[in-house]
Amino acid sequence: MSERYIEYWGLARHPFLLAPDSKMMCVTGQYFECLERLKYAVDTNKGGVLVVWEDAGLGKTTMLLKLIDEMREEFGDAFRYAFVDNPALSPAQIIAQITGSIADTDPYDDKLKNLKLLKDALMDVKQHGGKSIIVVDEAQMLCEAHDVLQELRTLINLTHEGQYLHTFVLSGQRALWNTIKGMPEFWQRLPVRYYFLPLHIEETKEMIRFRLKKAGIDETRDFFADDALEIIHRYSRGSPRTVIALADLCLLVGYTNQSDKITFKEVSKAINTMSGKGDSLPFVRTDRKESEGPSFASLANIDRGAEIRRVYDGDSVGSRGAQALDRLLMAYGHLARPLAALVVIVAAILLGAMGFKYFFSPEQRLEKAGETRTSGTFGESQTEKSRSDGGPGETELLRREAPAVSDLPPITKEPLLPIQPPIVHERYETTKPGSAPVREAVINALAANVRTRPDIDAPRFAILFQGETVRILDETTNEWGKIWYKIPVLGQREGWIAAGLVTEKE
Repeated sequence: MSERYIEYWGLARHPFLLAPDSKMMCVTGQYFECLERLKYAVDTNKGGVLVVWEDAGLGKTTMLLKLIDEMREEFGDAFRYAFVDNPALSPAQIIAQITGSIADTDPYDDKLKNLKLLKDALMDVKQHGGKSIIVVDEAQMLCEAHDVLQELRTLINLTHEGQYLHTFVLSGQRALWNTIKGMPEFWQRLPVRYYFLPLHIEETKEMIRFRLKKAGIDETRDFFADDALEIIHRYSRGSPRTVIALADLCLLVGYTNQSDKITFKEVSKAINTMSGKGDSLPFVRTDRKESEGPSFASLANIDRGAEIRRVYDGDSVGSRGAQALDRLLMAYGHLARPLAALVVIVAAILLGAMGFKYFFSPEQRLEKAGETRTSGTFGESQTEKSRSDGGPGETELLRREAPAVSDLPPITKEPLLPIQPPIVHERYETTKPGSAPVREAVINALAANVRTRPDIDAPRFAILFQGETVRILDETTNEWGKIWYKIPVLGQREGWIAAGLVTEKE
């Protein structure tokens, strides 16, 4: 009975289960970058990795399971790992759990014996050309347990012949980042770091479509409308866990309604169901009175990620009228934004035409010419005369009415308007005398991150791809001696890119 809604959509398996499943993970964007950093740390024996995420539900556990799956496929029986997902243990208990997983045996009750058994097991794997990984997840629970953190730090020191015997991965919420950074002896042993951020809308769409494809969707079908995907993203605020839960509920709502496609209607009903407000169609929270119905402005507020809810209750006459408007907006609300954009464009064209007619019509040109000649002849002579004979000052003369254009001698050789050089507006000064020449560079990496400051640990807000040309606005060297370039990106925003990712043009 519970599988009928999956069969209704023609799927072979559940596409949106909440349990971490590395086989259903869409490894693109930041997930691809993080996975590459993790594999790099394992392959080059970097010793330690720190993985932190901004909010809960961003998929870091699934990412760690994906790493373990790939290492198991590559090394087979020569791969060993320990995965601690509840680190709220004593130092002796956490060492015992890690030892039992790596050595594949029951640990001792003695901590010292466990440490010796752990090192022997790690050396055995190393001698057979394998790899070992120790993962401590949900490590934000250890922010106050400094004794456990110090015990974990010493695990990284398990080396043999100048090489680390394993790769230690510490993962947790953003509070962990500041805690570890305040422990230099631990921070320096985690040279590979990654910070997860909420998904962008395109990443949300790609994740939903990828999971549907893995679940066996017919490639000719696309039963999630674009507006439905946008609302799912805005409601979830880029959290993959919320996206998965809401998308699954949308499939169930579509099945009960016998819908052919998941649209705004099905998503709205699913959101209200998740919020515990029934199955009626929701609207965006606004400051309007309860007796008023929804407005076009309320629909626009979805862009700001506002919480969706109903704006009226009861069965009054005003409420019934609002419900009628409710249905009308549900049917035609998607046309509001295109119509508003069209009105703005038409208004801009009309205002532009009126401005052009005003400033460039023959009457205005004659009037401007008269003002120019007045200021150049009459105004100047009268001012000089007033100064010599003690008459009215210049300010008073400027307030007087200038002679009419018909009273002035005709102009035959000079243009009516003074010829002005064209005005060129540029964001950055490049042609001032004595200024440095414009510097340009070409991205030489497949994908290059643009960060908020010249630091590899700084948040990234854009990605540029190989072959793109950028302008170099500034150059600096960070505390590690690495050169960074400041470049313009995303319109009015500026960011920093590592010099090694670009090739400067001659």
